[in-house]
Amino acid sequence: MPSTVSFDLDGTLSTPSFAEAVWDEALPGALARRRDMPLDEARRYCREAYAAEGDGSIRWYQLPYWLMTLGLEDLDPGDLVRTGAANLRLFDDALPTLARLAHAGMRLVIFSNAARIFLDAEVALSGLDRYVDTCISVTDDWGMVKADPRSFERLLDRHGPVIHVGDHLRYDYHVPRAVGIEAYHIWRGSGERTAQSITSLAPIARIASR
Repeated sequence: MPSTVSFDLDGTLSTPSFAEAVWDEALPGALARRRDMPLDEARRYCREAYAAEGDGSIRWYQLPYWLMTLGLEDLDPGDLVRTGAANLRLFDDALPTLARLAHAGMRLVIFSNAARIFLDAEVALSGLDRYVDTCISVTDDWGMVKADPRSFERLLDRHGPVIHVGDHLRYDYHVPRAVGIEAYHIWRGSGERTAQSITSLAPIARIASR
């Protein structure tokens, strides 16, 4: 029986508002000021650049890479992250579920593609650090992305049998299931879903304690 539950972070435990405040507001805002262009134009430029790189690339998650690419390398990535931190929100079911799992003796891991600078800020500011034992930035700590099955194989090697939960149908459901992990896809109101997708974290506490 698994004694570890791993969670994706953005879109699973936390709403997208923090990441969006950085990637879709702070970074385009800095670009707009630097190039003296309208914010909407800068936002569109950034979105097109992100899409061209794709979320299967490690660079997609690395703020220093984008600052260099956009000619903003003199800016402090930490300042941009702090700017977005005021928008950090957890889903209502996040802390109650983690508290219940921790009380049941489960080891809790955050397993995310988010860069370490985002991961550390979100965990500390949201109160997740009260319950989470380990935080893994797959991109920064291991130099890979969750699209790579080896990332989940490494998770298994380190933590034994694992239940994994996340909102990305491929990265958090199909890939871990392909390497033998009991995985659950959580649908938060947008994007792809399956008949097996869950819409709340509450069932995870019941599944893990069965």
